[in-house]
Amino acid sequence: MKRLKVVLGVFVFIGVGLGVAWFGFLKPKPKSVSDIDRAQITLMPLPAELKLHSNAFILDSDFGYQIEGLTTPKVERALQRFFGHISQATAKTIQPKLGKHLQISVENETAAYPTILEDESYTLSITKRRIRLHAPTETGVLHGLETLLQLIRNENGQSVIPALKIQDQPRFAWRGLMIDVSRHWIPKQVILRNLDAMAQLKMNVLHWHLSDYQGFRVESIKFPKLHKMGSNGNFYTQEDIREVVQYAADRGIRVVPEFDVPGHATSILAGYPDLGSAPGPYSMETRIGIHTPVLNPTDPKVYYFLDQFIGEMTTLFPDTYFHIGGDEVNDFDWKNNSNIQAFMQDNHINDSHELQAYFNTRLQKIVAKYGKIMMGWDEIMHPDLQQDKVLIHSWRNHKSLWEAAQNGNQALLSSGYYLDHKQSAAFHYDVDPMIIPNAVNISIDPNLWESWKLQIKMDENVNDGNLYVFGEEKNLRGVVDFMNTATAFETATFKEGVLEFDIESRFGTIRFELQKAGNTMEGALKLGLFQLDVNGKKNGGNTMADGEPLPVFDKIEPLTETAAANILGGEACMWTEMADSLTITSRIWPRAAAIAEKLWSPQALTDDTNDLYRRLMAIDTLLTRRGLSHLKSTSILIQNSVNPEYYEPLESLVELLQEDVLFNRLSIYEKEYNTEIPLNRMVDAARPESYIAYRFNQLVKRWIASGDEKDKKGILLHLEQWRTLYKKLKPAFENHPEIREVAPHARNLSELAQRALEKIDPNFLNAKSHSTVEKQLTDAQKAHGGTILAVLPGLTQLLQTDNTP
Repeated sequence: MKRLKVVLGVFVFIGVGLGVAWFGFLKPKPKSVSDIDRAQITLMPLPAELKLHSNAFILDSDFGYQIEGLTTPKVERALQRFFGHISQATAKTIQPKLGKHLQISVENETAAYPTILEDESYTLSITKRRIRLHAPTETGVLHGLETLLQLIRNENGQSVIPALKIQDQPRFAWRGLMIDVSRHWIPKQVILRNLDAMAQLKMNVLHWHLSDYQGFRVESIKFPKLHKMGSNGNFYTQEDIREVVQYAADRGIRVVPEFDVPGHATSILAGYPDLGSAPGPYSMETRIGIHTPVLNPTDPKVYYFLDQFIGEMTTLFPDTYFHIGGDEVNDFDWKNNSNIQAFMQDNHINDSHELQAYFNTRLQKIVAKYGKIMMGWDEIMHPDLQQDKVLIHSWRNHKSLWEAAQNGNQALLSSGYYLDHKQSAAFHYDVDPMIIPNAVNISIDPNLWESWKLQIKMDENVNDGNLYVFGEEKNLRGVVDFMNTATAFETATFKEGVLEFDIESRFGTIRFELQKAGNTMEGALKLGLFQLDVNGKKNGGNTMADGEPLPVFDKIEPLTETAAANILGGEACMWTEMADSLTITSRIWPRAAAIAEKLWSPQALTDDTNDLYRRLMAIDTLLTRRGLSHLKSTSILIQNSVNPEYYEPLESLVELLQEDVLFNRLSIYEKEYNTEIPLNRMVDAARPESYIAYRFNQLVKRWIASGDEKDKKGILLHLEQWRTLYKKLKPAFENHPEIREVAPHARNLSELAQRALEKIDPNFLNAKSHSTVEKQLTDAQKAHGGTILAVLPGLTQLLQTDNTP
């Protein structure tokens, strides 16, 4: 989800649907890294080409480097960092010194700050005696050094690098990470640590979301009320900004700022209310969701402010691109301002989308005035904007990405790369900018159909859409369409006046239950534990002569070579409604590495999920060794919650839990969630994905398939530990209410572990258990405290397999 998007996130669940030709633009090329070689390395992202050889280079204390030809300060600084990390990896003191072990050649010094046109390629040749790294630019050298660090391994008490040849370059030029610092304040040091991690995974754009309803985070000299009244004292000084930009540039990373306009504007209007479309006053927002404050696109003062402000900000951010947001514009204040409505009438502006296009057209000229290319979320797409001068950032679906590219816009994908949704690394790994997934082909029946005008409601938020139903009885099917995106459902039921159907979305299965009564319907949309009210009115059909006609559904045309070149890459997005400075890094890493690889490595190499996890867990360890603090938040939150005697067992439990998907987590808050609620529960201590659970689930699967005794012993060790966990933690649950919400997980885990032990090993038989295994498994499926029990698939397989080895 782009933000929390309590409402609109549901409305855009549905990819592009009916009547669409679903395909990938490019056929995968033959694999340039053999399966045999791939199995022997843990590199992420995988290089474009790799060939392993026999032998290895041994790292010892006399290791030195030599730069042939061009020497640059950026490369020298990179080498200083490189040697520091070598010492960590080898547990030896290896000081930077001249020598012929590592020979580096770089052809060209790059600009002070990276650009999107940079050549990032490099070649790496490693023999028993020598390492040669060659690159056309400094950036290629930076990438090559990071690859070298990942290749170091310990064998027989020695630190070695395997002999090999690598030719490497990225698939996409834009491989970004968006970090929102507006909902929850993220200090500079946390941003710097994440830049280090990005560099390790060859990500090259930090998209910095710096303003929104809940905070304006940059010091402005020209408009000081922005940070003084819109930040609650949490903002980056201009010197901070310069430091981050330089730190990033030193690691080959561009920094693109985002200041969201004309909507998401509360933090701007708190200090400058006369720029708003309503009289004000405006105060800082803490609620999440989509609110009404919006700039007045008809007021000349707004454009003077934007001109001066953008002029100031572009002196801090040297990158060519400048993100203006432009998403989720709530037009309530526009519709209720008589002057704005009169302006629209006088200028033949038909609706709010056209009014925003008018605003964006003027804004684009201001951005261009300062030598920048304007980029914005896909809602800004409009024929009035100069396509070749605007980058479209697609967060809703692939349809907007491909449409932008076909229209001549540069385009980026973030749909499917939302880290705050708490989806698995495998989920993100399956998303490709050049492939529109989930083929749906249903037949249109123009002789038997109905259409309904729907509204989905939550509190004051309402979104209009359409429902089209075709056929009858067992052949009932249809299409749901919201926010210019649609999807088809192939089966539906209609019994006793209730229409029911499911839609698979990026957030999980969405179920519609709609009670029909004549020409009206009422019901609900359900996503996990999350529910929204739905009502509708019939507005067309084959029996409704005066109704709306059956629409023609869009068909997506294949990308031409020119259009494909307009897709620059993508960005992982980390919105911070439910992450703060302590937990944000654990919500980004290591899952973002899967997205980094998808955008760097050849398409043909990014289809093996099992191998992804093998290498992802190695990268998780490497990130920790290199100083990333993404694992520390669990221990800190646990130690702040219970007495010391419970630290270890509680951490053992939390390591087996993972945060439930976003909408389900919302259900744990009794009142409306806001950014002032502390993020200090066990759901915050848990990670979005449990890798201990992943390994256990895989271990069970392998043992059942092979019967290997070593695997069985590993399973038994886990089960023996887990069967006593609830007993150890029961006093903590009784004495510490703040952790009590996950007690059912501990109880279910211990009971199921006991049952699994009884099945595998008769020595563990215990006659005290009364409930059936099926009931226990059903109970264990439930979420508690916003978390799920991640080892349940493995336990279920153990208990439901008839003939375990």
